[in-house]
This record gives sequence, structure tokens and C-alpha cells, in this order.
Amino acid sequence: MRKIILSTIIVFSLISCRKDKEPHTGTQSRVLRVDVQPLFGVDTLYLDSVYQTQEGYKIKFTEIKFFLEDIRNGDHVLKDAALFDYRENGTFLLSNEGDKSNFSQFTANLGVQQTLNHQDPSTFPTESVLNILNCDDMHWNWNPGYIFLKIEAKADTILDNVDNLNHNIVFHIGKDENLQTIALSSLDWQSNGNEDRLTLKVDLKSFLEQPQPIDVRTEYSSHSAPGQETLSLKVISNFKDAISVN
Repeated sequence: MRKIILSTIIVFSLISCRKDKEPHTGTQSRVLRVDVQPLFGVDTLYLDSVYQTQEGYKIKFTEIKFFLEDIRNGDHVLKDAALFDYRENGTFLLSNEGDKSNFSQFTANLGVQQTLNHQDPSTFPTESVLNILNCDDMHWNWNPGYIFLKIEAKADTILDNVDNLNHNIVFHIGKDENLQTIALSSLDWQSNGNEDRLTLKVDLKSFLEQPQPIDVRTEYSSHSAPGQETLSLKVISNFKDAISVN
């Protein structure tokens, strides 16, 4: 009887060892990460650093925030919504599990589409950037709706030898009619370990200059209120065109 028990233990031990040595057949999911690098022309843009516009004005940006929503390539969804906050999160935009081969290109809303824009922000899942606890000052409860794009800066628009950046620039762009769609192709994902990373760029010098120049001396404030429609659309259209593949 003891021999039988001993033989049984040995057999189970051998089977267990064999299983431990067998390779795992499951595939490890990869993480897709997207960053956005703000630039001013060819230079990296840093918040609170001073740059010069084409008019010769000195300008420093103090806030750059925007939503990208419904980020997808056809039926493949990269992320339902992402919030870029340069001061709070640096260049980070989003991360999600996925396969980079599904995202050689993608489209996204710059802003929040109408079907979501007027929902109660407290009803979104707690992990969503659209939840009021996460979007914070990127939602107007008086509108109601989300701020799609927030750019704040200070400038010196007097061309003399005195640096006095006391001219406030405030662009808070929202409302359904200002929603923009971006389309990016030939995306260059860089692999590192279990992560594939894509870096986009947004050029704030280009944003001020084209396709419609923004003269921050006279065009310096929009909260998307009545009477500000032309400037609001110009600001978010220019910003959309300033986003490109790095």
C-alpha cells in the first residue's frame, strides 16, 4: 500500500513539474500611450517661459488644456475621451490597452460631441475624464457643457525695451458649433517593453499665425459667449490645425 501511495505522489509530482515548464500560450496585452508635445515654432514650449510672436509681442503661456473625444480608427476605439492638461500632467494625453496595428491613423473630436456635451457630468463613470470630479474647471455649469479648449497666457504688446507681461489672454472655447474633428495618419508608434508610444505635437506659434492670424493685442478674450462667435471659431480652428504628428 505504501508503495502505491509513493508511486502516486511521484507521478503527480512529475506531471506538476512538466506543467510548470510548459510555456504560457496566452498573449500579454500591450499598452498604447499618446503624448502631446507643445512647441513654439521649433522650440519646446514651457509654461511660464517667454516667447515672441510674429508682431514682436512677448508672450508666456500659463495654461494649455483640451479634450480629445471618440478617438478611433473605424471600429477600433483607442479611447472614448482624454483630457490634456500640460501643467498638471505634462505631455501625457492617454494610455489604454490595444494593438498599434489598428491605429496607423485615427480621428478624434477636439471637444465633446453634442450627445455627451449636455449630459450631467456627475453621471459619467468615476474613471472617465468627463466626470465632474476629473474634468473640474473644464466644465461650465452655466452653459451647460464642457470647455473644449482652454488657453491662457500673458503678453507684452507694447513694443519697447520694457518687459511688462500684464496683458491677459483668455480663450475658453466650448459650445456645440465649435466642435472640431482632427484626422491624423502615418502614425509612428515607438515600442518600448510592453508599451507602444505615440508623440503628437501642437505648435502654439502656428496656432497664433495660421490659417487665420490671431492678434493677441486686440483678440485676447473669448468665453464662447454671444458676440464672440468669430473669435471662438478662429481660436479652435487654428488650434486644430496646429496639431500634427511629431
